[in-house]
Amino acid sequence: MKIEFLPSFVHRLEGFIEIIAEDKPAAARKFHKEIMTACQEIQNFPYKHRKSIYFDDDQIRDLVYQGFVIIYKIDRETIRVFAFVNRDAFRE
Repeated sequence: MKIEFLPSFVHRLEGFIEIIAEDKPAAARKFHKEIMTACQEIQNFPYKHRKSIYFDDDQIRDLVYQGFVIIYKIDRETIRVFAFVNRDAFRE
């Protein structure tokens, strides 16, 4: 399967990385590398992660990583990574 990073994901991730980089550039680079590695690993086992709690669709999955959720959709031969959210943002 190939993986596609949609602009909605890229924009949110880059924004977060820029915030971290203001104080800790090395930590920002490390976090970015770890996130991208985790995303690339989805290709091997796309159904490994839980069904999304945000969408009622078995093809949409949540990869939880260090307090963040990476949301992706499995479409035949392509995995589309489309969201990067703070896991606690939706809690009351």
